[in-house]
Amino acid sequence: MPRPPLLPFLLAFLFFSGCPAKVPVYTVTILGDQGAERAFLESLLLETALAPLGITLIPEEAAAPETALENAPDIIIELVSFWESRPAGEDSGEGGFPEVLLSRTWYIPREDALAGRRDVSLADCLDGRETLIPLNELTPPFIALRVNGLSVDDPQYPLRRVTGVRVRTTDKAAAESQDGASEKAAALEALIRDGARSLSSPPAGPPELLWIASAGDLMLGRGAEGILLREGAGGLFGGAAAILRDADLTLVNLEGAVTARGTKTEKAFNFRFSPAVTLPLKEAGIDAVLLANNHVFDWGTEGFLDTLDHLEEAGIGVLGAGRDEAAAGRPFVFRKGSAGARVFGLASYPVERSGWDGRSIAAGKNRPGILHTGCGGAEAIKAALAAETSGAQEAAGTPGDLLAVLFHGGDEWSSRPNQALRKLCGELILAGADLIIGSHPHIVQGFEWVEGKPVFWSLGNFVFAGMENTGGGDKGLCIRLGFWGKRLAYIEPFPLNLTGPRTDIAPAEEIERFYALSRELR
Repeated sequence: MPRPPLLPFLLAFLFFSGCPAKVPVYTVTILGDQGAERAFLESLLLETALAPLGITLIPEEAAAPETALENAPDIIIELVSFWESRPAGEDSGEGGFPEVLLSRTWYIPREDALAGRRDVSLADCLDGRETLIPLNELTPPFIALRVNGLSVDDPQYPLRRVTGVRVRTTDKAAAESQDGASEKAAALEALIRDGARSLSSPPAGPPELLWIASAGDLMLGRGAEGILLREGAGGLFGGAAAILRDADLTLVNLEGAVTARGTKTEKAFNFRFSPAVTLPLKEAGIDAVLLANNHVFDWGTEGFLDTLDHLEEAGIGVLGAGRDEAAAGRPFVFRKGSAGARVFGLASYPVERSGWDGRSIAAGKNRPGILHTGCGGAEAIKAALAAETSGAQEAAGTPGDLLAVLFHGGDEWSSRPNQALRKLCGELILAGADLIIGSHPHIVQGFEWVEGKPVFWSLGNFVFAGMENTGGGDKGLCIRLGFWGKRLAYIEPFPLNLTGPRTDIAPAEEIERFYALSRELR
């Protein structure tokens, strides 16, 4: 921001040198180094605004100290900042609340996403033991931490930094009995207040976050269906039920057909569930399910079409599958206030040992099925992502909705993503994806940033009876993610234990396995 022109200072010099003037000229300076707020004041207090008031602006570095009465400014505009959570002036020397509020900034404690921390105390933040940054400066590989259990979108979140101004006369004005100085100070305050109202109104409420919860393979056979129908989500999902229910958007991979009809497909394993399960799944908070997997056609085309019908009737969205390829490629659209998400589904799993090939159920122009990478699915998703991204850029430069992809692919029972999958996900992100979540390996894999975007390679199993003694199939991962626009602010993973058909949150120390796998990918 350029400094004010020299003309006001020349006028002030002539005035103090004895040149005649009809009215006294009062001098003012700005104290404080808050960058954006100071630049705003300097742009507001130009000569054209101050000259009619009989005031001239003196740069802070040129102003004499207040104690040097003769050459000190008559009026001081003081920029002040403090935490709203700490009473003004208490143990901080920050003084009282400013007369005019210029900005309110939400700060967050910053931490590496793989450090394994989730929460810190307010005392540690205020006493300098945490690295605090404005929310809008958060970038990978860092995430935000909760403060005393509160996220930045909570109305009671404490790390709100207020910056404003106080306008006051100096001792010089009092010593010289300049009665007009107080009037000029009041006029300056009014000028700044009007400018702040029109140019820089600070937000009153907290940032709006979109909270997404996700878990892996949900297979309701082998006794799980009965528990869900008798006891609801709490009986089947244990502590994970609250995480899914309380999120804004909840996504899982549904492993099987929702039908009472159909012809059993010749393959290694076949799963189907009663249409009655859709209501408790919806009540559990599940908004959409990935159907681009290797079990949605376990009971043929008839069972697949039933699945689409029953989910639609329950108000549960479908990802990566449809009555034709156009429907399979459409995203599930979710809105929460000004925040939104568009979620795509995609399959990329290999041929089964039984010889069954997932490409056989790929959707076509007039054929129901799934979106599969082996039949143009990747190209369709990349084109859709690119179209969404370019459309958002054309819409007045807005970032647009969060773009997410749930994929079902990779190698079963492998703890790392294969190179083909890495290449695919990298291409999806370059096309515009902001978040990728994987399933199919049946065991948990790590997380990593790819081109600055989060990829969870596999969340493992969520509900899947019969996974004991499989080398990790009885472990899963439930994740809670907090997005501010397209920026990932919070990553909160929860380890899961599968005991028969039931699932529950595992002891906290078991999450270290997930972080260890993630560090290996780094």
